[in-house]
Amino acid sequence: MRIQVIAASDQCRRSLAVPKLHLVEDNMMRQTVQPMDRKMMRELNQNMLLNLIRLHAPISRTQLKKLSGLSLGTIVGITSALIEQELVIETGVAESTGGRKPGLLEVYPEGGYVVGIDLREHEVLGAILNLHGNIIYCDSWPAQLRNNAAHAVNILAHGTDAFIARSQIPRSKLLGLGCGISGPVNAQTGVNVDSWILNWHNVELARPLSEHLHMPVFTDNAVNCLACYKKLYGNGQKYRNFLLVTLGRGLGLATVIRDDPFRGAQGIGAEFGHIPFYFEDGRLCECGNYGCLEAYVSDHGILATYRSLAPDAPELPIQNLVKLAQEGDKVALQALERTGTYLGAGLATLVNLFNPECLIIEGSRDWGDLFLHTMKSSLQEHIFSQIGRDLELIVESNADLFNWARGAGCLVLRDFFSSPIRLNSMGPQETVRARSS
Repeated sequence: MRIQVIAASDQCRRSLAVPKLHLVEDNMMRQTVQPMDRKMMRELNQNMLLNLIRLHAPISRTQLKKLSGLSLGTIVGITSALIEQELVIETGVAESTGGRKPGLLEVYPEGGYVVGIDLREHEVLGAILNLHGNIIYCDSWPAQLRNNAAHAVNILAHGTDAFIARSQIPRSKLLGLGCGISGPVNAQTGVNVDSWILNWHNVELARPLSEHLHMPVFTDNAVNCLACYKKLYGNGQKYRNFLLVTLGRGLGLATVIRDDPFRGAQGIGAEFGHIPFYFEDGRLCECGNYGCLEAYVSDHGILATYRSLAPDAPELPIQNLVKLAQEGDKVALQALERTGTYLGAGLATLVNLFNPECLIIEGSRDWGDLFLHTMKSSLQEHIFSQIGRDLELIVESNADLFNWARGAGCLVLRDFFSSPIRLNSMGPQETVRARSS
């Protein structure tokens, strides 16, 4: 098992990793083959070329011919249409092998924009992304969302409208809105099933927000949103099967299997934080159950462990506890080390179940080595057989909160770059794609 610890990346840095594109996606092949007319074939070819350009830019039409298997005439026609739609731009010329130097293509970053919002208890984080996934504008605004589900749509619609106006991005250039929420979300229906952090239950967001904002709206669990960003532009690009675990206010999990998020039968699967962890006299979790793993490794779980070790210690916020540990306080260090042991055991359960290529652990603060060594030891101790032999383990600090809004915006970009066949197999949420000419 290899471990890599990384700091938070700059929000506007474009990743240079260029994984190979699976030209015929597995999720396309898994669908029942339907009769295909010329319009659908052209949309598929356009989508394939757009993704090849996105992943391998700058790239020439001759290189696209080799990668796609399409004729040069077809490629010239489709790329000309993409340039006319301002989705692709010619950025230079490649070395000539004789004759005219071939032009180089890349996705035009200003060809369209997406909005991402991440919902917190008392505020909303917003980001606007270009087609390269870079944040070009971000802001936050107060919003009383906890215990206020009845007025949530109205609050979010007005707040997002004002945010877009402040950004000065023309609404005609906006492809859609992505919305990240804590707790289980049915991404197909756009319903927040349960958010114990917000105290929301069965709150429909996508359809009414779309009607208010006059644009497509996509909703998902906030960690799934973050994984969407990592798959498109971050350190999940080269992996087809990876897990993203987030630490902080709660304990989140996104499971990516063969390039797609795992959602379960009802669209709300993979609630890692609420697996039973402690069976006798377990701590009360925010969800109402006792003994959930989240009650031991989230921020409030760490503080509860500290209080159990130092019952006479005064109440303190999590950042103060981390600071104490960094300064060598033995009880604070013991609380974090014990948390690492708990987390490692839980992570081993995930690895044994899913056998991922990569496990990404992301915290809301820089933990350093405060619990990494006990987490690693516990993880290795509980992994079954050879499952963890080639596992890549990445631990990083997500100090930039706007990356959560960036992930939400990537829901729209994921849809924008998705295959038409994949979109046709999805649920009723409205979709956006490059128009076929």
